[in-house]
Amino acid sequence: MRWPGSGLRVTEGAAAAIFFGAMALLPLALSFNPYYLSILVAAMVLGSVAVSWNVLAGLCGQVSFGHAGFFGLGAYASAILAMRAGWSPWLAMAGAGVAGTAVSLLIGLPSFKLRGPYFALAILGFAEVLKLLALNLDALTGGSQGIFGVPPPPALRLGGLTADFEASRTANYYLAGLLLLLVWGAAVLLRRSRAGVAMATVHADEEAAAGIGVPVLRTKATALAVSAFFTALLGAFYAHYVHYLDPDSAFDGAWSIMPIVAALFGGMSTLVGPAVGALVITGLDEFLFKRLFESGHQLFFGLLLAAVIVWAPSGLLGGRVRRPTA
Repeated sequence: MRWPGSGLRVTEGAAAAIFFGAMALLPLALSFNPYYLSILVAAMVLGSVAVSWNVLAGLCGQVSFGHAGFFGLGAYASAILAMRAGWSPWLAMAGAGVAGTAVSLLIGLPSFKLRGPYFALAILGFAEVLKLLALNLDALTGGSQGIFGVPPPPALRLGGLTADFEASRTANYYLAGLLLLLVWGAAVLLRRSRAGVAMATVHADEEAAAGIGVPVLRTKATALAVSAFFTALLGAFYAHYVHYLDPDSAFDGAWSIMPIVAALFGGMSTLVGPAVGALVITGLDEFLFKRLFESGHQLFFGLLLAAVIVWAPSGLLGGRVRRPTA
């Protein structure tokens, strides 16, 4: 059985232009309603993490079940740097990304000796260790009480316009959109680079890649480092957006599972597909699933994912978007 309309195919650049153009204009269509903007911000954060996860899994073939670890690490690192060390939130967010990269290499280099589900479970275990550290290092993280009053990024003034990230949901919406565009653009550049070619080779056949001289460990470490950097960066944005952190929210398992669902639903073979998948599943969850079942609504994601795997195994965009030939 073919997914309806699967004969229509566009270039990935065109698909991305349509998506980002629509996201830029959507607040106008919604009259800048704060409720809808908050949902869209959550969708774009999820979309950015899904694209980041897909750099590791979709480009390099290394599946992770523990990206909540990098997300929570970034959130706590940025909050601590801003509140304890006095860094500007902008600099703290960048520092959080660097922290995510450093820790990913610390845990990734030994973990890459494992393959398949064992590597995925090793990253999951790492995420749980970080959550336990956040719970027990009370003096630094606030323990189970969390951290209150995480400051927003300072306002930006461009000509006669002011983006106030403390008072304006619209400003946060467009910042989240710019972060998503940044993550997607970085993934595109990475795929076109020599490292991206090496990742595709490792994804296709790791042993054959090693046989033709591809530095397999370095290639996988690069994919993990890039993925962790952007996931931690989005965790940092999340901390400054909601102004509060605790271990349960920062290291919520949903930050590991939902990016996978979004990437599979949108299409792992594309770079924009995970972002589209995140937007669709967030909308379905908020406006349909939660209204049908207030508790247990995430059960529908399993059913939805099963339907996609059966009828559209390449995802919503996998069969519609043409990969670039060069």
